Amino acid sequence: MALRLTPEIIEGAYEFLRTTPPFRGWNLPHADEVTFVVSRHKLHVGYHRGSRRKIYSHEIGISSACVGHTNTLLRTMAHEMIHQHQQRQRTDTPNAEHNAEFMRLARVVCRHHGWDEKEF
Repeated sequence: MALRLTPEIIEGAYEFLRTTPPFRGWNLPHADEVTFVVSRHKLHVGYHRGSRRKIYSHEIGISSACVGHTNTLLRTMAHEMIHQHQQRQRTDTPNAEHNAEFMRLARVVCRHHGWDEKEF
């Protein structure tokens, strides 16, 4: 049986990860300051949308077409939280999804959570 995504489940995954290393040291916003969306996109597993001008504008979406298991949800959320952190720190690169800083942060996240860096 597949996990039925809801905004509340996505929010719970965010808050759980926010309390774990390395996220707890990143001063990420509380879930009340983030909009959580269930998307139905078939190609994009998740997304973080924010305005470069407004570092406090955040939306995280997870695709119900791509995510049906808790482990997939947590890995996808962690991925989007790296994007969120980069936007807040202004270390993201316009028109590039994954710069060198993203890859470095992804390695740290994967080591803390026991995930495969190559799959992440």
